Amino acid sequence: MEANHDVVVVGAGPAGLATAYYLRDLGLDIQVLEAGSDIGGRTLSRDLAGAPVNTGAMFIYRGTRAESLATELGIRTAPFHPGTYGVHVDGVTSVASSTSGVVDALLLPDESKQALAEFMESVSREYNANTSEGAITENAAGLVNETVAERLAHLPGPARSVIETAVRGGAVGDATQLSAKYALRYLASYIVHEQDNRLYPVDGMQSLPRALAGRCGTGTRITTNTRVSSVQERDGLFEVVVDHGGESKVLTSRHVVMAVPAPLLAGITVGLPDWKLDALKAAETPGSTTLTVAANVDGLEGIADWSFVSTVGKKFDAIINPLPGVVPSDGIVRFTCYGNSAGFLPGIENDEARINEWVEEFLEVAPELRGRIAGAVAATWEHCFSVLSPKRNDALPELRRSIGNLHFAGDYTSETAGSHGAYEEGHRVAQLLRAELSVPA
Repeated sequence: MEANHDVVVVGAGPAGLATAYYLRDLGLDIQVLEAGSDIGGRTLSRDLAGAPVNTGAMFIYRGTRAESLATELGIRTAPFHPGTYGVHVDGVTSVASSTSGVVDALLLPDESKQALAEFMESVSREYNANTSEGAITENAAGLVNETVAERLAHLPGPARSVIETAVRGGAVGDATQLSAKYALRYLASYIVHEQDNRLYPVDGMQSLPRALAGRCGTGTRITTNTRVSSVQERDGLFEVVVDHGGESKVLTSRHVVMAVPAPLLAGITVGLPDWKLDALKAAETPGSTTLTVAANVDGLEGIADWSFVSTVGKKFDAIINPLPGVVPSDGIVRFTCYGNSAGFLPGIENDEARINEWVEEFLEVAPELRGRIAGAVAATWEHCFSVLSPKRNDALPELRRSIGNLHFAGDYTSETAGSHGAYEEGHRVAQLLRAELSVPA
């Protein structure tokens, strides 16, 4: 057989597009295949009340491949500058600039209030000891094998529920899964009002993968609505069976890069060895649902200052305002409710009744906004970002390990997970391919 393509990339999310982008100067024939109708994966941005909003990944993290790409590609960003932290529990929403201010207003038993305040203060101290200018330092290396749940075991039930909800809201996965190291980023950074680790792409997170797609080079073709049903090696080449518009065909390629969520790999890639299958089991990638609500906050500057509010007992686990303290000229602030514990809710995007249920719960947290809602949009993923767990960290070498000319890239093969990790993995795999093709970086 002769190869139709030099490289086939399965998946046009951040990892797949970054792989193609970092090979753009080689004159290769690269085919990127995307099952969905759009590129960018879980960086999906939508228009809501006249402005782009992020329905999945929210931020570009400083010091990551995502930030360097954003700079290189001219993506407009604004800093995330939180000045508050918030908790909603038992019908009370408390948002304040200090730990005591948050905790004192809650209707929790005194024992739980004291334990919650002490825990938040201890988390703040640990964050400051293990970060520098918003980045996690080598000091935190020992935390990667601990889970957050181990830190919560001594807390009274009500206090533990507040923190467990905050963990689910800030990271995909729960306290029994998330490593203590990455709780610094996805929990503690909000509590301490970290000013230096997040950037908000004002034209939407999807503006970055779209810019990559536009700069991949003339040898790269990106095809959407194309589902890959199998990838199998035969006689030194890969056969990639695809369905596009109801028509099935076979592509052949010298190299294949699998840039899809970990749970999909075993069903697509024929003949994976046991060591790879075992590693993939450690890459838990649960579902998630979000609701973004646009609301007019004129005269309600306190709500415009909200940045992160954990919401105990709601359909969603947290509310994030990516531009706290900023009121646009139209007076509308866009809040994203992260329902990581809700999981995958197929059809909710077009289900007005279910969207309204979520909006009503949002209004229970922010009753001042009743009558001020300018719109809402929902999104859901069967496989969202991989969980930053100790067991996935242990499996990383084998998750990343190629099988001949079959390569693996995604947030699940990344130390940091998320879209920022996926961009880094696209770069890593592109460098592997350059080495195999004997082309210098």
